[in-house]
Amino acid sequence: MASTVNEKTRHLAENIAKSLESGEAAVGQLETNDRIISRVTDGIYREPWSAFRELVSNAYDADATQVAIDSDYPFFNEIRISDDGIGMDSQTVADLLTNIGGSSKRTSRGKSLGTVSKDDPTESPSGRKLIGKIGIGLFAVAQLTNHFQIISKRKGSAERVSATVKIDTYRENTLVENDDETYASGTFKVVAEKTPDVDSHGTTIVLMNVQRAVREKLQSREIWDALDEQSADQTGGLFDVIAEPKFHIGRVSSDGLLSKEPQLPWASGCSPKNKFEALFSETIKLGRNSKDRTDLSHLDNYFKMLWRLSLGSPIEYLGTHPFDFKGSSNLEFYKLSNKQKGGAENVELASENRLREDLGLVAGTKDPLSKFSVFIDGVQLFRPVRLAEELQGSQDLPCPLLFAGKVETNFGGASEELSGGRLAFEAYLYWNSKIIPKESIGALLRVNGASGTLFDPDFLGYQIAEQTRKKQVTCEVFVLEGLDGALNIDRESYNTSHPHYLYIQKWLHNAFRQFATQHKRVGREVRDKQRINREQGAISKLSDFTGEVWERMRGNNLALPTLEVTEGDNGVSLPVKVGGNPITWNQPRIDPKKFRRSDRIEAVTITLDAYGILELLDDERRADLIFDIISIFEDDE
Repeated sequence: MASTVNEKTRHLAENIAKSLESGEAAVGQLETNDRIISRVTDGIYREPWSAFRELVSNAYDADATQVAIDSDYPFFNEIRISDDGIGMDSQTVADLLTNIGGSSKRTSRGKSLGTVSKDDPTESPSGRKLIGKIGIGLFAVAQLTNHFQIISKRKGSAERVSATVKIDTYRENTLVENDDETYASGTFKVVAEKTPDVDSHGTTIVLMNVQRAVREKLQSREIWDALDEQSADQTGGLFDVIAEPKFHIGRVSSDGLLSKEPQLPWASGCSPKNKFEALFSETIKLGRNSKDRTDLSHLDNYFKMLWRLSLGSPIEYLGTHPFDFKGSSNLEFYKLSNKQKGGAENVELASENRLREDLGLVAGTKDPLSKFSVFIDGVQLFRPVRLAEELQGSQDLPCPLLFAGKVETNFGGASEELSGGRLAFEAYLYWNSKIIPKESIGALLRVNGASGTLFDPDFLGYQIAEQTRKKQVTCEVFVLEGLDGALNIDRESYNTSHPHYLYIQKWLHNAFRQFATQHKRVGREVRDKQRINREQGAISKLSDFTGEVWERMRGNNLALPTLEVTEGDNGVSLPVKVGGNPITWNQPRIDPKKFRRSDRIEAVTITLDAYGILELLDDERRADLIFDIISIFEDDE
């Protein structure tokens, strides 16, 4: 039996003891226990969609242009993920299996293995910015199964490699007999075989014996069971707390049979793109009519998985990229300032110019392979973000607002240890009177096109009381360089004390303040116009009315009097001209503020003149009569 204390530990303990007399500190390097990797391979992701997301990201890093997932729904007994990436040869597969957590990505070792660009190890062979970095993405499958197979081939090679892997479940209370030896995370068998198809390339991962908990999660077992309990409840509750999903893949009974037929959002025969379009459209429709329930509650867990996987993958938008809107769009554009007390500037785009061209934005244009598509069970995924050009709720403003900006900084040349290195990102904030679906409310950070998080409705901890506006904004931050050092190992959360995260947080809060300021200004302008229009409408009605009175009393052969009303500066005189004859009075008690509605003076004067009353009075009496009548109206207000 090996000693429970290894040689390195014993040597360090001796040096610490010697420091008592020598005063010299013991120095060395921190070392990580190999069992930490076993914890990683035991599963670090919260939801099945997160594991699929990591496998999709691996394919993207391998220069795939297409990934196809066959989930075997609604049973999920065996799942296949296939891509057309560069694939792996014997050397690459060997490196993968013997270096868990020691990825060849972003290393010089990756250059020799062909997994990274020869010019820049932070890029794929084709020049894509890498998403992964520490080599645990493949073991995302441990969230789904402990038994899987990897089949891979490189273009130009007659060799195909197949590895079957079994991952051991880690138990915290298991005593490892030899503490100084590498902890085994599992076992594998690898075989290479000849194939005549030299030009084929790519990787297929087969997930066998998918864990029961995962199958039941994807089958929405907890939802169906809750519905059964609710139906059997005879206590007479005030309301149902669970509603059956509008769209689902059917119900699988405990004996593994389909007991309820699927309710899909698309019709049979739809194309892969049209299927996702139908899923999106139905979700938007249900969200528009939803008051109390969140939008995705209308979907079962499988369709939620599709939605969230599409949100986090580096794929195309279902609608227009936010930076590709043209000047002809029914949007009002603003450029965000990077100054702490700066303000957003209105951007006047030419009809055919895109926002990205005017502001020099590049996010969404830098894939050297031009495309990356993800299919799952015959559905092509797209980012479920479509910025509407029409208002979705209140019509207080004329159109939606789109704010955009960008940042590039090296933190004043500070060392990487202090600053985390260079940081570059672009972002937009989009306002609409109602954001549909509700799941798109908030801010989402994308690193090199991918995201492990959902939209954050608090905008990275924005504390200002803007609850109404927060619910009316969707925002994406596209990180082009940096921030990946702040990503935690699960890629679903951030080290919130990292300099890059803090910088983006501060910038975003400043951007939100700029948006709020402009939104208030635009709102005030709209309200002022509405008030003027209301007043003009009232004047128009008065003019029509007095015109009818004049015509009825004087006929249409006598022109309507030309009136000129001028307010005096000191409140002493207010001359009124009927035709060419002025009517003037001097009233020390006049308060000019009360005479806000000169249109009323005109209307009263014309009406009195139409009845011939003013003709019976001298100028002073005319002025007194008009003043007294108008005073009644003004005092009433």
